[in-house]
Amino acid sequence: MQNTKKKLWVQVWGALIVAFGTSVVIVASVKNPSKADSEIHLIQMTTDMDSALTAGGVVDSVYSNAKFGGALLIKNIKAESWVPSLPETYEVLLLVRGWKRKDSTMKEGILLCKNGMLARIDTTPSIDASHGTPRSVYGFAMSFSLRIQKEC
Repeated sequence: MQNTKKKLWVQVWGALIVAFGTSVVIVASVKNPSKADSEIHLIQMTTDMDSALTAGGVVDSVYSNAKFGGALLIKNIKAESWVPSLPETYEVLLLVRGWKRKDSTMKEGILLCKNGMLARIDTTPSIDASHGTPRSVYGFAMSFSLRIQKEC
């Protein structure tokens, strides 16, 4: 009798865990951007960033990715090709393309938003070692995700 009760409780708890897990997966699937939506936003981010980069700066490295849940685009600009006016020029070119300045306490860069996407233009250099040798670069990044959709 005791053994039967124990088996019943194990089955009940197992069913509850499966139901909870299923509901979490369903909620995450509904709220997070789909892969197709992320790919569309990555195309938009690439177009807008490439437009801004026509103002100058030599791209040193590129990383992009679109998947279920969001998209990311990073282009590091060689420090040797950087001039102090580039961040503001990039900003103006993005504003013309529909981006809006995001209020921020960030002192090292500029933040802009557009259609649930966030652009970050760094105004201080960082070190990039993605090609093996550390180099000084300025980051120019755009991202899209559920969290950013709420922020922007």
